[in-house]
Amino acid sequence: MGNAFGSSVAGPRVRLSNGGSDVFLDVLALAACELAETGFQRGFALLLCNSRIGLGNESFDLDELPWPSVGWEAERGFLLRVIGLAKARFRWEMLSYEPPYAEKYLADYEEVVRDYRPPAEPVELPRMWDPEPAATAFTRCREHGLFLGDYTDCRVCS
Repeated sequence: MGNAFGSSVAGPRVRLSNGGSDVFLDVLALAACELAETGFQRGFALLLCNSRIGLGNESFDLDELPWPSVGWEAERGFLLRVIGLAKARFRWEMLSYEPPYAEKYLADYEEVVRDYRPPAEPVELPRMWDPEPAATAFTRCREHGLFLGDYTDCRVCS
């Protein structure tokens, strides 16, 4: 089936197989959990950690993220920093596999995010973005540093 990451309203999307999506989300999650500070940033990192249903259900749309009406550029900058840290192979040695195509996925996604502008009207939040997650969702895996999320286990360990 596959997954798409990008903007269905305002532009291009990166389309990945289910396996490619797992790799993409793993390397982004490693970076995002390291950099996340604000509520938006922690929510984005948690979205990555929770995205592991599989079978073509891991997509998320940039338009559906709860972008602040003021200061969204700073949060887009966060996404670009996450992508940059992931492209630098941050903690990839902790993965149980070698992600040979991850750099291409990240480069493609970086282009999408760099050109992205949130829609003027807010879009309804997706089912996977909880505006008030339980504090326990932010508990970190001792080995990988990822948020355990709603499934209470690490996406890389499982």
